[in-house]
Amino acid sequence: MGISTFKLGKAHIEGTSVTNLISGTISITHNVEDTNPIGTAWRAGTVLGGEWEVSLEAHYDPAATAHAALVTDFVAGGESCMLTSISLFTLAASYAFTGSAIITNATVTKAIGATDKLSVTLRGNGTVAYA
Repeated sequence: MGISTFKLGKAHIEGTSVTNLISGTISITHNVEDTNPIGTAWRAGTVLGGEWEVSLEAHYDPAATAHAALVTDFVAGGESCMLTSISLFTLAASYAFTGSAIITNATVTKAIGATDKLSVTLRGNGTVAYA
């Protein structure tokens, strides 16, 4: 059960606000290596490292600075896909997951009679901070 219902989402790419944001999701996982000897009743492990990924969906506007930059950078590929700053806010003005990331997917969906959509997936490049 959610504790808040937000009417306005907020994400920044390279300091520029992603306009018309529909949803943003962050997934953080930690890779655990099993360290149990055979025959042990309870599992034990050690954390090898973590990773994180952000998915964003917005009503697509090619004139929006962040939308155009995401699509242009992804199409260019290589170093252009490396972003130095991505922030996904959990409250309108504060508490954000922040880090650098790599654009791994960008999809523009155009449909007759429906709003165009932009879906982007970013893989964290190093640690993620929450403050």
